[in-house]
Amino acid sequence: MLLTILSSVLLFFLLVQAVFYILPAIGVRKKTVDEASDAELPPVSVIIACRNELQNLKSNLQYIINQQYPEFEIVIVDDNSTDGMYEYVSNLVNTSPCSIKLVKNDGNGKKSALTCGIRTAAYEHLIFTDADCCPTSEKWISGMMSHYDEENPLVVGYGELSGKTFAARFASYDAALIALQYMGFASLGHAYMAVGRNIAYSRKLWDTLAGFASHSDMASGDDDLFVREAARHIRPTVCILPEAKTISPAKDSILKLLRQKSRHVSTSVKYSLMDKFLSGGEIVTRTLFFAMAVAMAFVDWKIALAFVVVRLIMVLFALGRFCSLTKTNLNLFMSLIFDIFAPIFYFALLVYKIFNRKTEW
Repeated sequence: MLLTILSSVLLFFLLVQAVFYILPAIGVRKKTVDEASDAELPPVSVIIACRNELQNLKSNLQYIINQQYPEFEIVIVDDNSTDGMYEYVSNLVNTSPCSIKLVKNDGNGKKSALTCGIRTAAYEHLIFTDADCCPTSEKWISGMMSHYDEENPLVVGYGELSGKTFAARFASYDAALIALQYMGFASLGHAYMAVGRNIAYSRKLWDTLAGFASHSDMASGDDDLFVREAARHIRPTVCILPEAKTISPAKDSILKLLRQKSRHVSTSVKYSLMDKFLSGGEIVTRTLFFAMAVAMAFVDWKIALAFVVVRLIMVLFALGRFCSLTKTNLNLFMSLIFDIFAPIFYFALLVYKIFNRKTEW
């Protein structure tokens, strides 16, 4: 009787896990895009909101300046920086081969800075990234714009994380898994989030949604909450072209990662029940699956092992496919370690969030 109950519960959690791995892995795919002529490519404004990002701009801005795209500008919004960033960019304005606009903001946070950048932008088509992000090729803008649909003017891009410490590698794994899921489900018709380090949409869409007004009371949400609201009106497209992704350094310690994640999950209070399930259901059911597998091992270890192996194959298939499509450098062996570590990390995040409610940019 106990064996039957445990087997049934394990099977249930395994099937729910399949929803988070197999479905998005099948859904996410490269779009076949016809090569567009320069005349067909619309002018683009690349918007970067910054606060004390001097070193990151020194490292990454040139990669954006060097983009092979017929007509684009870079709008940099200085949100009350004190590290000499404004002076550095000011010197580039007159020497850069592409147009650079530098504007000051009042220091009221990222959404305010992005709003300032959007209003300053000369063009209708907007692409957003962060100062610590580096495009992986000179075709980043053209890759994102190749997926642009005038009827559904929002492109969800991929932002890879990199690093060599245990925390950074875990963050890279976690970012890839989350991207697999939100990009996969968006491809299947249910977009519920994106990352601000690689996203494109039109000024008209932003105006239609009244900008960030519906969640202006929150410090974050310029990406996921905006996408959720936009998805009520349009069907966002997904770009997983390796040449159209960005790479940024992951946090190099678990504490820094907890702080970052705490800020990211602060917007979940505004998620619908379905979006909460899609964004948090995987880690919850994974934790319960592991707990039930341990319980099953005391009854029949062979059956417990069989369930674990089946799930393992499913995880390796999904992550392997996504990393192959996006050319993400992810160690699959380390991913198995992170697969077990993730429930521990997210439990620590829950505890951290309870005692640290302050959210900052």
